Amino acid sequence: MPDLIEPLDRDPLSGRRVVRCFAYARISDDREGAGLGVERQLDDIHKLAAQLTTPEAEYRVVRAFEDNDLSAYSGKPRPDYLAMLQALRDGEGDCVLAWHTDRLHRSPVELEEYINVCEPRGVDTRTVMAGHLDLATATGRMIARQLGVQARYEVERMIERARRKRDQMAERGEYFGGRRPFGYESDGITPRSLHCPRCDAGEDGKFVSVRLCLSCGEEGAFLRDQACRACEARQGFTVACFCRKCSTEAVIAPGSEAALVEVAIDLLLAGAALKSVATRWNEEGILTSTGAQWAGSEIRSMVLRPRNAGILVHRGKEAGRGGWKALVDEPKWRSVVALLTDESRRTTPGSARRHLGSTLYVCGVHGGTLRITTGNPQHRQLGIPSYACRVSKHLVRRADLLDDYVQLAVLDRVMQPDAAELLVSREDPVDIRDTQRIMREARQTLTDLATALGDGEMDMLEWRAASKAAKKRLAEAEQVLSTAVKVNPVVGLVSAEDPEAMWNALDLGRKRAVIDHLMTVVVLPARRGRLPGGGYWDPDSVRIDWKK
Repeated sequence: MPDLIEPLDRDPLSGRRVVRCFAYARISDDREGAGLGVERQLDDIHKLAAQLTTPEAEYRVVRAFEDNDLSAYSGKPRPDYLAMLQALRDGEGDCVLAWHTDRLHRSPVELEEYINVCEPRGVDTRTVMAGHLDLATATGRMIARQLGVQARYEVERMIERARRKRDQMAERGEYFGGRRPFGYESDGITPRSLHCPRCDAGEDGKFVSVRLCLSCGEEGAFLRDQACRACEARQGFTVACFCRKCSTEAVIAPGSEAALVEVAIDLLLAGAALKSVATRWNEEGILTSTGAQWAGSEIRSMVLRPRNAGILVHRGKEAGRGGWKALVDEPKWRSVVALLTDESRRTTPGSARRHLGSTLYVCGVHGGTLRITTGNPQHRQLGIPSYACRVSKHLVRRADLLDDYVQLAVLDRVMQPDAAELLVSREDPVDIRDTQRIMREARQTLTDLATALGDGEMDMLEWRAASKAAKKRLAEAEQVLSTAVKVNPVVGLVSAEDPEAMWNALDLGRKRAVIDHLMTVVVLPARRGRLPGGGYWDPDSVRIDWKK
């Protein structure tokens, strides 16, 4: 064995020279080459140290460095790898032991840095699988560089194969895998849970997902480019689930995890806050797909998923219809996306509305909205907030008395015999079918143009000019569809057996949405002094204009 390292220390018992070894282990998501966990790599490294030990020299592992789930190819910093280089610079180690050279580096830049650290210090490198790497000689450095090039080539090939596989899956509308999405089974396709209305089947594996052509209704007859074999139409498809026992189309079971996705979206569209939905679900024992409790941010991420509407996302962009049953209609999903991504929506901590009428109630003198203030000395002493005009201090009202008056007006209105009229839509509905048709045609045009570009039938300049109009049509259609669903916040309150109990159970955001939907609260100057009856509250100073 070559005597590459001078004796820096000797074992007091055996008298053998001690070679201070650093053990380095890493495993990334790709598991390229090794397929071994960090612990398994370290076990093999310790065995290698024992094999290298001779009566004259002991290869002793003095420090172990581990980077788990960090790819050497990605370029992201590896804390333990960087710490190992620094320890080598400081002269704390004589030899580096690794399972393979590709565990140390796959980037030529990283390899050169490693050589610059090891060569002048005479640091040896030995691996379980690739043998001895002698960086002290030109031949050894050449071999190290060749191994690095080979490792990078293998990674790039692996990435190309993975991308091509995902491209094919996207073309077929298949599920990419990963963490189980809330509302679906672990296959990412079957809603959790389905129910057969005919034979009452409801167990896992009792249903099959089928693609139905939107043009002819034929089942599952689609080519890879999503053209229907039966009618050759490219109108797209929808996905339905059928019972394997009786062939009846299954429905999503009420109260199931899949049904809760639409429940959350309806609550948000009706004015509920993200935090309130999370709080309610946590109180009811509803957990995330990983068994954790909900936070408002997790509710937001969950409802924003395109897969809820059956939309496949590939390389960060919508790639058409996915091969799974949607949990919510696309118009409703796009509406909640528009709501939650609105730049004017307040999402900064501490900026949420804390009072029922702030920015809703209107000053009857200046026409501006009212804000919360503590400017009234008497109210401040009692610890009671007040509403005041934003323009001047001429109008101040106790918040609790004004809010109570407005809430009583709401309850009185929803309990009237004609309350059902409040549910009538005030806007003309969007032509959803035509809008979706425009979206499908625009996506198909972009697909055809991309194919023509790839086949060399057009150059990049021609592609940009031709695709610009299709992208514009697609964006306009998506914008139209995002306004298609406006959930009436009064729904549920009108039909409730106990409207007052229902009202008290609503969160502040939902109550504000109901008030904004039903009325305009106009606050007028009040009469001065004590009123007949001994009180100071003047109901005539509040005018409620009901919206039609």
